[in-house]
Amino acid sequence: MSVGEFIDRTSANAIGEEWLTAAIEPRSPYGARENANRRRYRSGEEREAMTSAVRIARIADSLDIDLMERALARLAQLPDISAALARVAVGDSLDDAEALAFLRFADGALELQRTLETCEELPNCGGEAVEALRLLFERGRVGSHAFYLHDSFDDALRSKREGFEEARARFEGARGRLERKVAEALGRSARFDEEFIVLREDLAKPLPSGVRIVREAPTYVLCEIDLDEESRAQLERREEAARRVALAEERVRATLARAVFAMGEGLARATFALGEIDLALAAASWARRFACRPAELDAASEIQIVEGRWLPLQERLESAGGAFVPSSISWSGAAIVTGPNMGGKSVALRTVGFVALCASLGLPVPAQRARLALPPMIRWLGIGPDDETRGALLSSFAEEAVRLRDAFRALAPRSLLLVDEFARTTTPREGFAILVASLQSARERGADIIAATHLAGVAAAAGARHFAVRGLRGIPTPTPGADIDRLLAALADCMDYRIEELSEDRRESSDALALASLLGVDEGIVLRARGILKTIAE
Repeated sequence: MSVGEFIDRTSANAIGEEWLTAAIEPRSPYGARENANRRRYRSGEEREAMTSAVRIARIADSLDIDLMERALARLAQLPDISAALARVAVGDSLDDAEALAFLRFADGALELQRTLETCEELPNCGGEAVEALRLLFERGRVGSHAFYLHDSFDDALRSKREGFEEARARFEGARGRLERKVAEALGRSARFDEEFIVLREDLAKPLPSGVRIVREAPTYVLCEIDLDEESRAQLERREEAARRVALAEERVRATLARAVFAMGEGLARATFALGEIDLALAAASWARRFACRPAELDAASEIQIVEGRWLPLQERLESAGGAFVPSSISWSGAAIVTGPNMGGKSVALRTVGFVALCASLGLPVPAQRARLALPPMIRWLGIGPDDETRGALLSSFAEEAVRLRDAFRALAPRSLLLVDEFARTTTPREGFAILVASLQSARERGADIIAATHLAGVAAAAGARHFAVRGLRGIPTPTPGADIDRLLAALADCMDYRIEELSEDRRESSDALALASLLGVDEGIVLRARGILKTIAE
């Protein structure tokens, strides 16, 4: 892990950066190049990030979602003309494939300009250069997927091609005379390929003059017609005419290349505009689909998220016919989230991190309302995807300790630390102490830290605000033989995932024994555990 980076790999995996990257990925090669240089806004650049998010939201509001998707599909079909532009810049000519690419590029850019012209937030991707490019190659259009260097591109080209056709006809006439002579001698069709087979059983007499054997086999001989003096002369004239046509075509291609080069500056602006449009439309379509809104970004603000959603989970739930329950939370400095197992504590932390990640990319955020400062760093500590390379060299707690060390080495004011069940693999007493100390230290250094934990008393000891998932509204009755998916669905129906702030730090029930019973743990173990728990409480 690089200590000074905005977000490390483990943290990115935990909050869903890969999902977000894929969700707003542009479609065209021009968008891909712009995406490689996508701006990530840092702490202190709240105004710029908010301007970006507002622009994307305006695009999302001004264009129909189907129209945006059609435009993105059209962008995906655009050919990449960058290599061809580079070739003409160094004086190379164009082949038919490159000419077709220019024509398809111009068609697509002009179509997109017409489609998106009502949106003032998007740049012009058409313009004089693109229209001139289309007109330049229009004469060579063959249907919708082919290009031919038509005679109308140049009068000299037409003349050379007419000369070639005349020379070709003269040669074929001379060769046809030889073919008829051979056919009469062999008693067969008057048409021959350049090489033809004569079966030995058909050779009642030697081959006629003018026929040369190319290869012999036991049952046949492979032959060709040997041109006479007149036909060789006509062949030479045909080849010379073909050479002249090739030279004429090359001159036309060079002329077209020079014309494209003269449009280079305008075409470069068009490709840049297409990249911007692709990037903006991909983000706007995503924002429209998930009802995202610009956050209010203020360097001095506390973190306020109203009805926030962690979109990777929301998408999965909705695709399976379920529903995501948004969460609301506001704090500055240090906060604790407690609640039952499977109650959504980790999701609440991921929601906070995901909202901050979206804001840092200048995107609207998945919340009804949000206010925050841009963090200079986001770190996920505790439970989460572990793709570090230390393998079995460190214990679970040692791995957590190393990540805690690295995070605090780079900690700056307004850094965002998301701590999920930190130090869960050590003793509760030491885990409690380390968590409280971390909360206090982060707050003293001006960072924003929020931790999910089952440990009691942490909020009071750390002087942190205490939030809790409301939890189960009754325990569903176990159904014998029910599979795990049905049990989890029943549990979800009984769980209130909303978050509320507690006025005092109190010991909460985690409903762990009820969950164990629902999920099929031996009832004798559950009853014995309840008895032990009652003894401890007394």
